[in-house]
Amino acid sequence: MVGQLIDLTFAIRRHSPSLKRTWGLVLGLAAAAATWAGVLLARPDARSDVSMLLLVGWFVGWLIGPILASGAAVLRPEYFTLLPVPRRRLAAGLLASAFVGVGGAVTALTMVALVGHGVRTSSVVATLVAVPCAVLFLVLCVAVSRTVYALLGAAMRTHLGVEIAAVQYGLLIATLFVGWLIVSPVVNAVPRFLDEGLPHAAMSAVLGWTPAGWPVQAVEAAAGGDIATALGWLGLLAGAAAVAVGAALLLLTPYVGNRTMRRGRRPIGSRILERPGMLPGNEFGAVVGKELRTWWRDPWRSLEIRSSIWFGLFLAAYGFIADVPQLAALAGVGVAMMVALSGANLYGQDGTALWQLVVGQHPRALRADVRGRQVGLVVFFGIPALLLSTVMIVLTGDYDLALPVLAGLVALCGTGSGIAVLMSVLAVTPGVDPHRRINATDAGENSFAIQIAMWLTSLLAAPTIVAGIFLAIGPGWPPAWFPAATVAIALVNAVLMAVAVGALALRQLSVRLPETFARLRYPGMARAHAGNGWLDRFAGQAEKEAIKAAAAKARSRG
Repeated sequence: MVGQLIDLTFAIRRHSPSLKRTWGLVLGLAAAAATWAGVLLARPDARSDVSMLLLVGWFVGWLIGPILASGAAVLRPEYFTLLPVPRRRLAAGLLASAFVGVGGAVTALTMVALVGHGVRTSSVVATLVAVPCAVLFLVLCVAVSRTVYALLGAAMRTHLGVEIAAVQYGLLIATLFVGWLIVSPVVNAVPRFLDEGLPHAAMSAVLGWTPAGWPVQAVEAAAGGDIATALGWLGLLAGAAAVAVGAALLLLTPYVGNRTMRRGRRPIGSRILERPGMLPGNEFGAVVGKELRTWWRDPWRSLEIRSSIWFGLFLAAYGFIADVPQLAALAGVGVAMMVALSGANLYGQDGTALWQLVVGQHPRALRADVRGRQVGLVVFFGIPALLLSTVMIVLTGDYDLALPVLAGLVALCGTGSGIAVLMSVLAVTPGVDPHRRINATDAGENSFAIQIAMWLTSLLAAPTIVAGIFLAIGPGWPPAWFPAATVAIALVNAVLMAVAVGALALRQLSVRLPETFARLRYPGMARAHAGNGWLDRFAGQAEKEAIKAAAAKARSRG
């Protein structure tokens, strides 16, 4: 059975997008080459620190890699729920299949560098100890990776799991945007690091007690002739690998319980919305109430908001670390920037629930649905963005940036809400049905639409961004009327884009509502091109990307 599961894994990987496979192989080989180069080029006094730091990188990569990649090529236990297969055999086969693929092969190639580290110590015993250390560390990485993946899948039914996933995504997005501020000094310090190792002995000690430091400690102890200590570190590594394998086998069993946790109390948001007069008593008020409750309660909607907040926090952290406090003051602007990106697939996140709008299609209902979704986006992203900006401006003391930041928040929230609903109609992408979602990315995503949303937001909010930059250049430079003009520009920019782009989304939804529902209900169905306008061409390209994503998910589900 193990061979059959491995064959299934190979089949899934063969049918995954070739670009992802190619980039995965290229990046994996580059990381392996960097590891080998670090071990070979490091001086003897620094080799231990270099090896431990590199192994830490691989360990962390295995922890977050499958999660951020949505685990599309991972066999999930629930696929085999109805098969008459002993659960222990199934769990063992699923764990064995996790070693198959580019990740396992490249990591195995990299772990040979640990043997090279033993060879460079000129000790036969150290070289012999390095062999089981490399094997055990590979097993530890893969087993912990599958354990964390399974735990996060279960944790997505809890607030803690959503928060863990949000931290990961926030860190990833912030690193992609401004990580170069940290990477550049690190790259410049590489030659010194290879010569001298870590600057403080305490840092080396901390790394030595991490799982990534145990194999290096065992090799170093063996090279020094301390066989008992080497065996102790090796035994500790073996014990950790055994515990990780046991945890993975325990978790790699089909889960047949509820997909969401029962609440012990009613959400706070429900009490607020039930107050008389809080919302209009019409279609618009109903949609706004539904959207506010959904953003508050749904784990996958909540993940979008929390990821945005963590993105802003990590943006501020990078600013403080790089001694650029102005970047920290823009943390709230980063949250506002995520309005269009996080809301670019609202209808796809709701799944086939769109049928309720189809059967009750009416101009008032469609208008209320589009505008209500915009209000929900502005409320749930605008308030955290404003609070985060206020806190960061107070902490940094850059009060001169308060007005430009406020203008940016207003413009980005208004513009982003319009772009979000437009992308949600034109580039609707089906994901896993809400009741079957496990991983953090199961709600569906369309990278093409997200990229367009990001650039379109920057373009349409450009008047406010330019005015804010001029206002922030320096106190006393702009004329006395310029601050008031910047605020006016931001308000006009936000309202105009929210109304105009939202109206464009409403028009598209009015003529393509049945088609939009069909694309959610029957992924891969060819769309009927209604014209050759730029919106039609964009929708066609977005659907091609959605079909690829849906096909990959369908193949991964077996």
